[in-house]
Amino acid sequence: MIVFKRFLYFSMIIYCVCFSNVSWAQENDTQQVDALQKQVADLNEHINLQKKESEDLKQRVKNQQSQIQTLQKNVSRVYKQTIEDTGQIEEQQQTASELRQTVSEQQEQIDSLKSNLAFVYKQTIRDTGMIEKYKLGNEVYLRSSYYDLNRKDILSEGALTGDNDEYENAFVNYFDLKFSAAPTDELQFNSTLTMYKLWGTWNSPESVRSSDFSYSSSPADSGVKIKRAYVDYRPEWLGRHVNFTFGRLPTSDGYLTRYRYNRPSQTSYPDLAFNAESDGAAFTFYFDAPILQSLNLVYARSEDDTDMYPFKSDPQGLEDIDFYAAQFNSTLSFLDDSAFTLQWLRVDNIRVTGDDLIRDLINYTMPGSVLNFPEELGHVDKLTLQFDNDRIHDGPFDFFASVAWSWSEPNEDQILLNNVPLNAGTVPPNLAPYTKYLYLVSPDNQESQSGYAFYAGLRYNIESERFRNPKVGLEYNKGSEYWVGLNIAALDPYQKLNTRGSVWEIYWVQPCVENMLQLRTGYQYIQRDYTESLLSGLYGGPEDTDEEDKLFYLSFEFMF
Repeated sequence: MIVFKRFLYFSMIIYCVCFSNVSWAQENDTQQVDALQKQVADLNEHINLQKKESEDLKQRVKNQQSQIQTLQKNVSRVYKQTIEDTGQIEEQQQTASELRQTVSEQQEQIDSLKSNLAFVYKQTIRDTGMIEKYKLGNEVYLRSSYYDLNRKDILSEGALTGDNDEYENAFVNYFDLKFSAAPTDELQFNSTLTMYKLWGTWNSPESVRSSDFSYSSSPADSGVKIKRAYVDYRPEWLGRHVNFTFGRLPTSDGYLTRYRYNRPSQTSYPDLAFNAESDGAAFTFYFDAPILQSLNLVYARSEDDTDMYPFKSDPQGLEDIDFYAAQFNSTLSFLDDSAFTLQWLRVDNIRVTGDDLIRDLINYTMPGSVLNFPEELGHVDKLTLQFDNDRIHDGPFDFFASVAWSWSEPNEDQILLNNVPLNAGTVPPNLAPYTKYLYLVSPDNQESQSGYAFYAGLRYNIESERFRNPKVGLEYNKGSEYWVGLNIAALDPYQKLNTRGSVWEIYWVQPCVENMLQLRTGYQYIQRDYTESLLSGLYGGPEDTDEEDKLFYLSFEFMF
């Protein structure tokens, strides 16, 4: 028992010793395990991250594989298409090669055809008068008009009884056919053939038995009315700054008539200056200055129509009338579409008019009498300012205004009848009416006279597509007692700008077919204070009158 107890005791001691060492070892092992567990945990976390990245990578790879497969399919399709297109290209190349060969053959034929056409073209140009540069009838103007005219002289003998009214109505045709040519850059030719006649009138008093019904189908004279025919020469060696014009000059119709006729202007001459057909020559100088654009120098001549020997001295002939003009043309920089003109005109060597008639009357009434005619009577000067502006400040109004002065300088020479001055007091009473218009703006050629005139107009452009943009205009002009209009070739029946008095006119222009056909109607009221005398006031002195002229017109006009 004791041995057992000792053994037990000894065993317990050994156990305690052993297990106390174990506890110390376990404590050390525990610390190592904790460290290891932490590493394991970190490793697991890292593994999880790697797994996640691996999954993402797998997904990306999967997506890329899908894209690669799609791309492979597209590449395969493109490749197949390329193979097919390559075959077509080879076929097209073969076709193109054949086409090139065909084109080459056709080009040879074309070259041959061009050569033949060039020859034919040159021959055609030579035969037809240079068709490319000549335009026949490049402007046609035809007007058929009705005029209702009424004239009443309040101072006449029939004023109290009402027998002084003169009424007439008329239908007229007016026709212009223009021909122009530009054979070179330096030369231009222009002409206008004109017909102006009453409906159904005879050709002339001499052909009274020849009806107008056969005017163009019966043999007649070779006369053709040529209103204008002139050449412009603008040489390049002068820098095209100078233009020389000669022939039948464009001095008729008036620049401002374009408003009431609604037609392009036929001349650059101011209306109040000189409106007449004339033969002569002119120089035009062009400038780059902002104020002065061009300068016209014009010379024209009127021959004595009784001169039987035009190229040598003729004692029965009179001096030729000479016309000189200097005209400045400009614009106003602050107004678009404006024009300003200043012109000086001299009518020189004015001869006696109607000398043949006077000779015949004197020889018949006073046989054996001796007549002596002066070579010329004197001269007349005119100064004219003119301004016009289309679409003032881009508005609907067109406006123009012009003022002119005229003054005569007679040389006091007179016609001598048996060495006595010929006038109303030195001839029988039956010849007195024929002596009223012998002298320059006077009854005796002794005194200088001056006059003036004013002319203005306003036109309103009605902007209405429905009514084809018609125009309505108002014009006014006034002339003094000794005004010399020289508006000789005006187409209006009363030639209103020669009036020594006042004139009002209102008109309507109604387009019908584009710019080719128009209806034009208007009314003129003229109050004459003095008679106009002969040749637009050039011959004879004015006489007092109180005359009312009324004109209504209706006109269809074709322009092309």
